[in-house]
Amino acid sequence: MPRKYLLETGFLLALNPNDRNHDWAMEVLNKAREGGFKICISPAAPIEISLMLRSRGVSDDIIAEVFKAMDDAISLYTEPEYCSLTLRHLAYAAELRSKYRGLTFFDSVHAAIAITNRLIYLDLDTVVRKVVESEMGH
Repeated sequence: MPRKYLLETGFLLALNPNDRNHDWAMEVLNKAREGGFKICISPAAPIEISLMLRSRGVSDDIIAEVFKAMDDAISLYTEPEYCSLTLRHLAYAAELRSKYRGLTFFDSVHAAIAITNRLIYLDLDTVVRKVVESEMGH
């Protein structure tokens, strides 16, 4: 069975060809297409992006286009899993924020999902990666 990796906001943003991490995102998609691993997208990532775009004054019509384009791009390569977001995840995220000062709300949710679901964190955020590795004993 292929290993499962968690991707989150950085990955979704890197789907934009103008993003500096676009080559990395395409490499991830190519590896997933080859069957080397399965990707799970954090359910908090689209919410985080929605809030970022809204805070910058982007209209809902454009936000809808952005998410459709992301979905289309990913679908060309693989069918990702979308992890659920549970009360247990949010409780654990709060515990992580208490334990790791400076961990943001969304980063704590991404970390909690990775840890709880025993997923390998594959995204770009080194803070989240360190928390996940520390909590999982790696």
